[in-house]
Amino acid sequence: MPKVSVIVPVYNTEKYLDKCLRSLINQTLTDIEIICINDGSTDKSYEILKTWASADKRIKLLNQENSKQGAARNRGLDIAQGEFVTFVDSDDWVELDFCELLYNAAQKYNVNIAASSTTRDYKHKIKNHLKLKEEKVFNDINAIVKALEYNFITHSKLYRFEPIKDLRFEENVLYEDGAYTIKAFDIEKSLVTVPAAGYHYYSNPTSTMKQKLDIKKENDKISTSLQLIRYAKEHNIHLSEKNSLVYKDDHFWWSIKHYYTKKEFYLCGIKVCTKNVKYDDVKNFLVFNTACFGDVLLCNSLCQNIKAAFPNSKVVFITDKNWADVAKYQKDVDEVIVYDKRGIHKGFAGMLKFLREFPYKKPFASFITYKNERNYTIAKLLKSRFVIPPNKKYKDNNVLERHSLLIESLTNKPIINYPIKYNLPNGIINPLQTIIPNEKYIALCCISKNPPKDMPLEMAIDLIETINSKTNYRVVLTGAGEKSIKYAEDLTNAGVNFINLVNKTTLLELGAVLKDSIGLISVDTGTMHYGYSLGVKTLCLFFERGKSYIWGPIDVYNNTTVLDKNFDVREIINTFANLRSINE
Repeated sequence: MPKVSVIVPVYNTEKYLDKCLRSLINQTLTDIEIICINDGSTDKSYEILKTWASADKRIKLLNQENSKQGAARNRGLDIAQGEFVTFVDSDDWVELDFCELLYNAAQKYNVNIAASSTTRDYKHKIKNHLKLKEEKVFNDINAIVKALEYNFITHSKLYRFEPIKDLRFEENVLYEDGAYTIKAFDIEKSLVTVPAAGYHYYSNPTSTMKQKLDIKKENDKISTSLQLIRYAKEHNIHLSEKNSLVYKDDHFWWSIKHYYTKKEFYLCGIKVCTKNVKYDDVKNFLVFNTACFGDVLLCNSLCQNIKAAFPNSKVVFITDKNWADVAKYQKDVDEVIVYDKRGIHKGFAGMLKFLREFPYKKPFASFITYKNERNYTIAKLLKSRFVIPPNKKYKDNNVLERHSLLIESLTNKPIINYPIKYNLPNGIINPLQTIIPNEKYIALCCISKNPPKDMPLEMAIDLIETINSKTNYRVVLTGAGEKSIKYAEDLTNAGVNFINLVNKTTLLELGAVLKDSIGLISVDTGTMHYGYSLGVKTLCLFFERGKSYIWGPIDVYNNTTVLDKNFDVREIINTFANLRSINE
């Protein structure tokens, strides 16, 4: 076991990497391991790392796709073997006795952390960043943070590894240092300051942190600042005013400093006033989809991604009156507001009425999931900070992915194609309980909005009769509208035995029917999305030739099979029998 594990995340630092590694391999404490993680560099950094690794067996080289510094450090922690661990950025460097002085001090005083003085190195000058005056031991968390001048930076310290071996950095964000460091201080609880040891922090003008603060970085900075502040409050750790600053909102002549418990207003750099208002971390997100209920459900992955990236957010779904119940019970939807485009909100006067009554003015972001000028206009008039319409660059993605990727411009967190989830409310009565209370059944939907997608009547007759003769299940026909009613009448006239629920259920009752079924066979994509979102075994049949269903189940739903008219009904039944429900 080496005495010290040095973890070095590397991303596009070819100009500085040699100096950094030279300062590490020449440490006077030779019993160390140097774990270098190439985080998807696009310059010559990886080649430089391979050259150094071949020359010094103490260097362990890992390579990964760009996942940001937190993920790179975590990979280093996963394989670290040292008694102590330290972090060095690849554009920084350390004095040659850095590890030895810190290690000896930690052992001498039997403490868990040793901290060094730090300089901030610029191109032509050097400034003290943290100047420690004496070698001194601290055994209280508040004394520790005060001794380090409330700097929650991860580097320039040696941490005893055992107490924090399970502690990890938040991944896929920037500014991840603070939340990790305050937790490490709190866990380790003892520290010695070592003024002679030197860590040189290079103020790299091309580093990620020095680039313009775009909305992704701003959101990361706010999120990680709040994590640090809240952790400190929960664990009675005192912070400086600087630590309590959540973010600064800069404009040309004026600015606002948003602290956790107040706001300070500045004009031309002069403080004008202070308001004692606690920082409100709740962001309101509007999701617009007024199409049909299958499309509403395809927005659910977007809603889940919003909550994953912004846990304290409020997701408000704006939809047509007909689909309110479908939108309302999706996972991670907090509230549904109806835009009754054929009723009270019809026309320009109706839109003005909607705007006047809308409770969430100035939302953080509005997502327009389909090209819709009315919804876009509403979002603008509500003064949404960000209005995000469909992006043409995602036109080759399926629709669920397209919707999810709308949030990509606001966060560094990965976008995940979450399976759509619908939480049917308690108390919804399945109408089949009074018709076939103890029988198992398969739900069947044969009609869609688009006639070429409908199941041929002869195939439906054959399918129902085969299910009746070859299985112990009943067939329950679902659907709505005049076409579905006529289709059910034609099946009845053909003498087919089935349970007819066409136009006889609400959407919520249909959900209860699907939830209690053996599974669903459907040509209608909205019904298919509904069944799948409820965790029901779902087989979708497509009969329209020559069209790629790029929104569709092939890419998104692993347990949905696409067939065509060339399949006979026995193959359909066998395929259905071999499917697994999402809950299995």
